[in-house]
Amino acid sequence: MKPLLWLFFCLFGSVCYAEIVRYPAVADVEDYRSVYPLALLELALARSGREYQLQSSAERMSKSRSMMFLKEQSELDILWTMTSVERELDLLPIRIPIFKGLSGYRVMLIKQQHQAKFGRNASAAQIKKLVYAQGHDWIDSKILTLNGFSVIGAAHYDNLFSMLEKGRVDAVPRNALEIADEAQVLAHRSIVIESNWVIYYPTASYFFVNPANKQLAKDLETGLRKTIADGSFEQLFQQFFSAHLTELKLKERNIIHLNNPLLPAETPVNEPQLWYHQR
Repeated sequence: MKPLLWLFFCLFGSVCYAEIVRYPAVADVEDYRSVYPLALLELALARSGREYQLQSSAERMSKSRSMMFLKEQSELDILWTMTSVERELDLLPIRIPIFKGLSGYRVMLIKQQHQAKFGRNASAAQIKKLVYAQGHDWIDSKILTLNGFSVIGAAHYDNLFSMLEKGRVDAVPRNALEIADEAQVLAHRSIVIESNWVIYYPTASYFFVNPANKQLAKDLETGLRKTIADGSFEQLFQQFFSAHLTELKLKERNIIHLNNPLLPAETPVNEPQLWYHQR
């Protein structure tokens, strides 16, 4: 139903039956990181069997602030983020990896003139000795630190790349599914995708809701399972990421395997249909 027509029926006596689902506002107009999760969320809710209407929060907010609001049932009804034991204690996960586990493949953004630091013949130990930037409240930062990496935390997303430009860090590891769009936006700052390495740790990114909102969690899982069964999940995933994954050539890169001690035991690692498999 078109918005104005929907509003007319609401104002003049018909029942406004669509339940509002509030999500965190996109960071800025050049932030492509939310486009796919929102598309998947909309698709899944449309398959849920209940009427929902998505609504952005009024203001931008950090990851930690958005999790606080969701925990307090204030301003938000849902968010998407990487899981951890701590996060699953506070929030209710829908345990279907929205990025099919590919958030654990981290490819690096670097200054164009610094590719020699990341030579194919370098050792994993040499790569680990470099200095990296991550969001201060990101799970990635904790995982890298626990695996012996030197990490500087940034309070805001763009600060990551300011630190890289100024030479305070050597690289910014990024989700393999996000990095192509980010590199395109950052190209004018001589920031490029590093060519030879990939860091991997097992992880999953989920939709999370407040533990009290079990109906939304149930409906969302129902919708996601339907999209997996009918192939629309895979179709959407390929539409967004097939070209990116081909360009990254993950199979040809030197890989550094890390442990993830923050991964909950309930992670559905035994459901192969939920995870990415290289073709």
